[in-house]
Amino acid sequence: MTTPWFEDHNESYQDEAFDAFSSNVLYRCIDAELTWDTQVDLTACYDTLNEFEDTVSALCTEFKEPHERLDKLLDTFYQQWLFSASSLKVPEYTLNSFSYTITMRSGTQTTLAILLCHLLQHAEFDATVTLSQGEVHIHVAISEEEGYLIEPSTGQQSWYITPENACEENGDEQEPLELIFEEELYKLYLAQQKWSFISESKFGHALHCVDMLMELLGDDPYERRDRGYLLNQLDCPKMARDDLQYFINECPDDPAIEIIQHQIAEIEDNNNTHH
Repeated sequence: MTTPWFEDHNESYQDEAFDAFSSNVLYRCIDAELTWDTQVDLTACYDTLNEFEDTVSALCTEFKEPHERLDKLLDTFYQQWLFSASSLKVPEYTLNSFSYTITMRSGTQTTLAILLCHLLQHAEFDATVTLSQGEVHIHVAISEEEGYLIEPSTGQQSWYITPENACEENGDEQEPLELIFEEELYKLYLAQQKWSFISESKFGHALHCVDMLMELLGDDPYERRDRGYLLNQLDCPKMARDDLQYFINECPDDPAIEIIQHQIAEIEDNNNTHH
């Protein structure tokens, strides 16, 4: 096996959900699981999610004041429903699947963030998944000057208020949050699931993720590189070589070029040996 270069509810119910929520990133992530696991039954996942949404709608009716409504929703999510990061030895690709996250109340930072952000939006909050110091968080804007950052694994929240003259007083601007919107969030989810499959040598599953990413990104050279690696692991050397060569042609200055060239040479040597 070649060493990789990276370190770094039934059917009608699903069709209905897809038609109604195809633009919603959470539903797209849930449906994506059917691509790499055609046998998965998402009925319980969708039913539980609908129950969560109904509970959130009831909270909106009961708690009109936004700070109080936010506190109550977070208490429900973490204290009543008991969502958290997993302390069990569960493969990351399982934790990164929403059928597991929603039914077992446990997931990765990313799946917990996407789910909680969806429920916050359902509660009429201006909520967005964000990267803060390299970690996935949720940003909830209460107004232009105030809001919350929520850590998705624990629900810990940091409240902030920005005075109008904050920039003048501090002499510089605070580093802006990197907000991740629907399409980019879906790509992030697929990319993380791809790497979690690769780390467990589930190359066929990872290849499905690459194919889905390429539908969104087109002939992205890095996805072609990853597809080449996966195809080589799945004994498709000719197609693997074409993808790896494409990456070399498109990204000649990439630090991984020598390793990719070595992989191509190995593929050609093996092909010559077999013939």
